[in-house]
Amino acid sequence: MGRYNLLDEKWIRVMQKSGGQIEKVSLKEVFVHTGDYYDLAGEMETQDFAVLRVLLAVLQTVFSRFDSEGNPYDFIEINEETFQQLEPVDQDDLSDEDSYFETWLNLWKKGEFPEIVQEYLEAWRDHFYLFDDMYPFYQMTPEEMEELADGGGQFFGKNLNRTISESNNKIALFAPVTGEAKDKLCNDQLTRWLIMLQGYIGTGDKKKVKNTKSSCSKGWLYDLGGIYLKGHNLFETLMLNCILSIEFDKQDGEIIKAQIPSWERSPSENVDIYFHNHVDNRAGLYTSWSRAVSFMDDYHEGNPFSCFIAKLPEINHVGNFTEPMTCWGWNGSGPNKDQFTPKKHRSDEAVWRHFNVLMGVGKENKERFRRPGILSWYHKICEKGSIRELQHFKVIICNVSMRDDGNATSWSPVDEIIDEIQMETAVLIDDNKDGWIEMINVLVDNTKNCIEKTLVQFVRQISVIRGYDSKDYHFVEQERERLYLEIDQSFRGWLYELEETDSMNGKALDWYRILKGAILNRGNEIFRNASFTDLKGIQQKEKGFMNIATAYNEFKRNIAVQFKFLQEGGKQ
Repeated sequence: MGRYNLLDEKWIRVMQKSGGQIEKVSLKEVFVHTGDYYDLAGEMETQDFAVLRVLLAVLQTVFSRFDSEGNPYDFIEINEETFQQLEPVDQDDLSDEDSYFETWLNLWKKGEFPEIVQEYLEAWRDHFYLFDDMYPFYQMTPEEMEELADGGGQFFGKNLNRTISESNNKIALFAPVTGEAKDKLCNDQLTRWLIMLQGYIGTGDKKKVKNTKSSCSKGWLYDLGGIYLKGHNLFETLMLNCILSIEFDKQDGEIIKAQIPSWERSPSENVDIYFHNHVDNRAGLYTSWSRAVSFMDDYHEGNPFSCFIAKLPEINHVGNFTEPMTCWGWNGSGPNKDQFTPKKHRSDEAVWRHFNVLMGVGKENKERFRRPGILSWYHKICEKGSIRELQHFKVIICNVSMRDDGNATSWSPVDEIIDEIQMETAVLIDDNKDGWIEMINVLVDNTKNCIEKTLVQFVRQISVIRGYDSKDYHFVEQERERLYLEIDQSFRGWLYELEETDSMNGKALDWYRILKGAILNRGNEIFRNASFTDLKGIQQKEKGFMNIATAYNEFKRNIAVQFKFLQEGGKQ
């Protein structure tokens, strides 16, 4: 008999919209009261991202088969007991290509999910037991693990819990708990960490599923520059990221693939698909596995936890546009040359500094930039849906990635990369030539170029004066990043305040004035703190005498030249 069923047990941590209290709810509860919750509230943002995708997989699956009233689409054949879609849909069989999108619009207007979500979950109740001898959630049975991977490699609670992440070789000194408690997990924690393990794990564990000859997965989410949209409450967040549109589902010509989450497959079927690259739908990607996992038969809550895991082959990354919740990078070299692969966010740079990657826009070679699917979806919502309240809605674009240790033998997770920007919808969707998105992208490029040609050049001259090695970039990087840190909130505020009716030229000039002041202040601060060595200067063969005073004068001239050029409408 199964125990700890996720439909009934309270394992999802949410923040109440009213009062901000944190509570735990079941899978069935969360879909009934989504409007009452502000957001997910797990232990980590990366964990919330993984759990969000599980919730989205439920919605993607249900509403790819049923409309907002709970009726099956007339062009889809449904199994009455399991609610499964029996065959992919050929576009020629569609009675109305806008049926999916009409469902989305009706759900948005209602502000709640219909009973069909609960009925679907009940139909799959037996596949949502955390502990079960047939269909354990996100796991294999011990017998299957023995056959597939000789039992797998042992994995402990302290490895699973990413707030600890203690390896067997090094003690985590600043863990939130100590001793034996590091391996102890409540069942609700265990569920959340299990979901996160399948999305983010690395490759440090040794055991593989038999016959795995290709590269092993470190978790599909691990390599994503994760991106999602946040609304005023959890219902809006789920809806804004729930893609219901035929044009996003067309594959293999005119065939529309069925949405198949992992719980609609047996454990052995879930392992098999990774050997055949059959994850060809969003619900499948949202619930993808990186490991075959099996729990100990006799495990009970309160005891130290351990399980057994084995690596699975990784999902194809190249041009896998089934994934909508990532930024994309064009590869100019390497094995994936001239192709797109997911691009992770940088841990040391604010996301707006890579506005072209985030929005999929470029000044030239535009075919080398691709907009994240979730932003293309939002464009469709706003343009085709004619939802008036969204036009001046300040949409929050959230970015989430996992930073690794840089070690290619393990890719151990070491930190989260979390960021967000807010923009008015009307500005965000204005991607026409000479529109707002194009203008902001140019402005960001001009900002970076201006910083390089003023402050960075000034600091490099000081480095020479101080006799630093020509390959020592520490001082230059330090001052560059200090300036970016100082202008970061100013840029975010400037972006937030943009309105479609504003003058683009006027707003650009506003930003350049802010930027000019910040660069001058940083340069002045460096000059005021000049050392004796800086003032003494050096004699150069070609350039003559140089000290911080001569470098500062050149710095101010460069500022005057750069900002005169920008204020006259120049594009660098």
